[in-house]
Amino acid sequence: MKKLSTILLFVLLHDFAFAQVEPSAKRFRIGIFSSLFLDSSFTKGDYRFDKQMPRHILPGLDFTKGAMMAMDSVQTNGTLEYYIFDVKSEKQSISFLKTTRTFDSLDLIIGAVAGNDYKQLAEQALLHGIPFISSTYPNDGGVTNNPFTIIVNTTLPTHCEALYNYILRTFPTSNILYFRKKGAQEDKLASYFEKQNKAGNGKELLRWQTIWLKDSANTQEIEVKLDSQRVNLIIAGSLEEKFAQTLLKSVAPLCKRYPIELMGMPTWETMKDLTLPQWKDLSVYYTTTFFNTGTTKWSQFTNQFTVLTEGKPSDLAYKGFEQTWYFTNLLLKYENKLFSNLNDKSFFLFSEYNFKPVYNPVTGKPDYYENRKIYLLKRKNGLVSRMH
Repeated sequence: MKKLSTILLFVLLHDFAFAQVEPSAKRFRIGIFSSLFLDSSFTKGDYRFDKQMPRHILPGLDFTKGAMMAMDSVQTNGTLEYYIFDVKSEKQSISFLKTTRTFDSLDLIIGAVAGNDYKQLAEQALLHGIPFISSTYPNDGGVTNNPFTIIVNTTLPTHCEALYNYILRTFPTSNILYFRKKGAQEDKLASYFEKQNKAGNGKELLRWQTIWLKDSANTQEIEVKLDSQRVNLIIAGSLEEKFAQTLLKSVAPLCKRYPIELMGMPTWETMKDLTLPQWKDLSVYYTTTFFNTGTTKWSQFTNQFTVLTEGKPSDLAYKGFEQTWYFTNLLLKYENKLFSNLNDKSFFLFSEYNFKPVYNPVTGKPDYYENRKIYLLKRKNGLVSRMH
């Protein structure tokens, strides 16, 4: 319950604001947007769930707590005012905040949001000329011609580009098998790889066989597609966890008889099944935009978070801390030149960033800025190695 008291009650009692004050300096106002579900968690000030904490509350809480810890860490000669907004609260929703003209006074927006909340924040960022940091949503959400939107959690097409380039460099002569299932999302995923595979003259750079995986796929059906004399590179052409589990179960028994490398998707990063002992002999790859590079600041934050909350930080806690620290410092140092200095290495904490504009093919203007720094990880025998 300590995590509850240090996060939920802090937000309630402090009216969503936190400030570092130096009256003579320029004032910067930063809005932190996440899903805290305060309205549904409290009734007349009393917590509704006794000693329990519903799972849907935890992501927003961890991100917010990480952000709050960054607020305490930023060294500044100016004035900072942080405002924490619960987008699931009636009077903190983006629609309500628009009516109160809250966005008129913000200098930076940091949002752990998705879907319509993401779209609305992007719209407000463009309307008011405010940098909007989309912290967790791995999607452009259909946003175009909006140079004020900064996507930290890299989009799927960029992940596929990184995977494809690694395959092209490392496994060009392998027996490449692309496994997929029916579905609109799977069609899009396949199109991303196919686009990368077309050279400037339209010829295919790599050859692979597409195999439709059934829900009850068996090892024998897959074995006939394997080559005992070459590396068999298997690509998982779906983001669904059930599909991944079926593929893992079907391929694992074969890895001792055939040279197999299994290329997963970025969603595999959070798959608990990958840690199971029955997959330890498999070489499994996946991409991520967030990786512990071994800095001392990682362990310092972990220890501090544990002391404050009596719990371990999730990846969202790290992201809340890192991004609030990073972009606050960029704002303080560069002010209205922030977009020209998005990759200032002096403020890197845990991971590295590589922000680049994604240009609109019609207007020639940026649709948004995207973090294109991707880590390729390999898991085998219980160990995770960085490949790129």
